[in-house]
Amino acid sequence: MREKVIMGLVLAFCAVLTLVIGDWMLFVAIMAGGAIGMWEYYRLIQIKKIKPMTYVGIIFGLSFILVAYLSKFPQFEIFRNSSGNIGTVVTIYVFIILVIQFWQIVQRHERYGMVDLASTVFGSLYIGAFGSFMFLIMGIADTQFPDSAVQNRLVLFLPMAGAWGSDVGAYFAGKFFGRNRIFPELSPKKTFEGCLGGIAYATFLFVIVGIFIKIPFGHAVLLGIVASIFGQIGDLVESAFKRELGVKDSGTLLGSHGGFLDRIDSFLFVLPVIYYYLVWFKPWG
Repeated sequence: MREKVIMGLVLAFCAVLTLVIGDWMLFVAIMAGGAIGMWEYYRLIQIKKIKPMTYVGIIFGLSFILVAYLSKFPQFEIFRNSSGNIGTVVTIYVFIILVIQFWQIVQRHERYGMVDLASTVFGSLYIGAFGSFMFLIMGIADTQFPDSAVQNRLVLFLPMAGAWGSDVGAYFAGKFFGRNRIFPELSPKKTFEGCLGGIAYATFLFVIVGIFIKIPFGHAVLLGIVASIFGQIGDLVESAFKRELGVKDSGTLLGSHGGFLDRIDSFLFVLPVIYYYLVWFKPWG
């Protein structure tokens, strides 16, 4: 328990420091995190005798992140929205995958089957494409608060509040009040009370941050609830994935916290939710 708390504090400090320094350090951190997460994913699916094109998947997964980062700059205006960012890379990516499959058929030597190729693309989309939304949210923050570094960074704090704030609230609410277990076949320790605690704490953080970045109270509450729900769904989705593979953690990189993918599963689900909420519902008017 002590080791887990210490590691959690270290990870939280690193995340906050990365946000404070911003731009280049955030880019490096997201790229590195994406690469590690995809590496763990491709390593895990090999348990099912699937043969992913690991390096191709990681390269294209990181391309989603790179293109989203470039969208910050005027000369890359074509990428300045999620459809431009993801659509461009997906088009090239799928085209190359289909060419590889075609070439294998022509050569009558099928090294990679369709399941292998599909699993390769899925890993890039799940981790790389979802992760790229961090920079799309950064683009919104730059537009909304071009002259305030503090408010700019607080917008980027929203995904962390939705994912990890929800995790913290769920952990303590479940520990002290948890009685009714949900989805025990996926995550034996998750309780209904814990889920409510996660939603409550994440919403509280959104309301506090919303005061400083001028998001109306109603929007802050709704966004906090939705982000927490999707964050917890993301956690359960990875639990289902690991249960199917018969493993407890995605890796051992973070000691008692498991693998890196274990720590970003909810974060990946929260990112596009927050981005599209800000784009579609325009809480700033």
